[in-house]
Amino acid sequence: MVINKAYDCYIEDKQGNKFIDTSMGAGSQIIGHDNKLIRKISEQVKSGTIYTIPNIHTDAVNFYLKKYINPEFHDKYVFCNSGTEANMRAIRLARAYTGKNKIGRFHGGWHGGLDGFIESRGVPSIFNELVEVLPYNDEGCFEKITPDLAAIIIEPVQGSNPRSDIGIFLQKLRERCTETGVLLIFDEVMTGFRLSMRGGAGVFSVKPDVVTYGKVLGGGFPIGAVGGKKEILKTKGVFYGGTFSANPLTMYAAKLILKTIVNKRYIRYDKLNLMGELLRDKLNQVFIDKKKPMRVIGCGSTNRVVFTDKIIKNREDRDKLESQNQKYFYNQLKSNGVFINVNGIIQLSMSHTHKIINKISSAVMSTI
Repeated sequence: MVINKAYDCYIEDKQGNKFIDTSMGAGSQIIGHDNKLIRKISEQVKSGTIYTIPNIHTDAVNFYLKKYINPEFHDKYVFCNSGTEANMRAIRLARAYTGKNKIGRFHGGWHGGLDGFIESRGVPSIFNELVEVLPYNDEGCFEKITPDLAAIIIEPVQGSNPRSDIGIFLQKLRERCTETGVLLIFDEVMTGFRLSMRGGAGVFSVKPDVVTYGKVLGGGFPIGAVGGKKEILKTKGVFYGGTFSANPLTMYAAKLILKTIVNKRYIRYDKLNLMGELLRDKLNQVFIDKKKPMRVIGCGSTNRVVFTDKIIKNREDRDKLESQNQKYFYNQLKSNGVFINVNGIIQLSMSHTHKIINKISSAVMSTI
C-alpha cells in the first residue's frame, strides 16, 4: 500500500481507497493527521530548516520539559532524530557514567535497530555478549540484575504486550536497580506524551534515572531526546552530535506540541484513554459473542489484538498461545476499511471519536 495523503484519522492510498488509520505514524500523530499544529510549521520554514547551531526553539523545549514534565531532571536534554538514536545515546551515556559495558533489556521489548538489540544478519555476535535479555513481567528477572550491569532499559508499556497492570513490576524493578547500583532507563519513545503528560513514568509513579523520548514529542517531525538526572547528563566526553539534531523545524514542532500538552488545548488524556477503553470493551465483546479465541489488550490509547483468549503476562506467553491466522485477519480488516500496521500496535488519536470506534467495531465484526 502506497499512501497519497492523510487527514484526521484517515489515510488514502494512491488509488483513492480510504482507511481508518490505527497506526497514526506509529503513534506520533496523537492529535490527528494534518492537524492545526502541523499547519503552523510553515512559519518556521520561512526562517530556515537547518542551521547546525543552536536555535531559539530548543531553549523553549528544554523549559517545558524541565518545568512540566521532569522537574527532577537536568534542565537540558540531548536531542537527535529518532527513538533509535535516543536509545543509542542513552546507552552510551549509561556506559560512560558507570564505567560498565553490559546492558539489560527485556524480552518482547523494542528499542530500535541497535546492534545487540535485534536479530539481524550483519550484527557481529560480540554485540550480543554486551546485552543481557531478561524475562518481562516476571520476578525471576530480578536475580539477574547484578552490579556488573551498567543499566536496564525498558519500555514502561511494551508495544508487543501493552498492559495497564505492570505498575507493581516496574516499581520492584526500580527498587532492584537502586539496590544494585544499576541505572534504570525508561524508553518512553512510544509511551512518552501518549499514556499521559509524563508518559509511563507518570502513570505508574516510577522515576527512572534516564529517559528517552520520540514520536509524539516531534509533533509529526523526526525527533529523539534523552533526559536524566543532572549528575548523569553532565558526564564528560560523551559524543551526541548529528547534522539534523535539534534542527529548528523539529524544535518548533516540539515546542508547539509541549505547549499544547501543558495547556490541554488539543490533547485531552481523559478522552484519549476513554476511547482506548471503549475500543477494548467493544472488540472484546465482539470476540466473546462470536466465540473467537481473540482479545484486545492495552493501556490508555495503546492497544493490540492478541490471537488467544488465554491470559498472557508477556510476549513469550503470546508467542506460545497465539493462533497463526493473523495475516488473514489484518488483510480482511483492511478490505473492510480499517488499517492496522504490520507491527500490530493500535495507536488512537484525538481524531478517533466514539463514532470511529463504532466503525472499527463493525469492521471487525464483518471480518471475523
